Amino acid sequence: MRGAKKITEIPLRYACRVQEVQGEDRFRLFDLGFFRGSRVLPLYACMGGGTRVYRVKDTLIALRDRDAENISVEVADNG
Repeated sequence: MRGAKKITEIPLRYACRVQEVQGEDRFRLFDLGFFRGSRVLPLYACMGGGTRVYRVKDTLIALRDRDAENISVEVADNG
C-alpha cells in the first residue's frame, strides 16, 4: 500500500505520514498537527460514520471525513 492517498482511505491502525494538506481549512489542520512529515495513526471510526479519530503528536483528534479528505498521506512502516 504505497503512494499518496487521502487519509480517509487508510485502514485503521495503519500509520501514515502527511504529504500535503489542501483546502480552505489547511491552516486549522496545520495547527492541529497535520503538516508535511507528521506521523498520523487512524485509530477509530465513530459510530454512524463520517468521523474518524486520529493520533497526531500524542493527541487524539476527531475529524469529519469531509475535512480529512484534504489531507494526502503515504503509509509509513507499521513494523
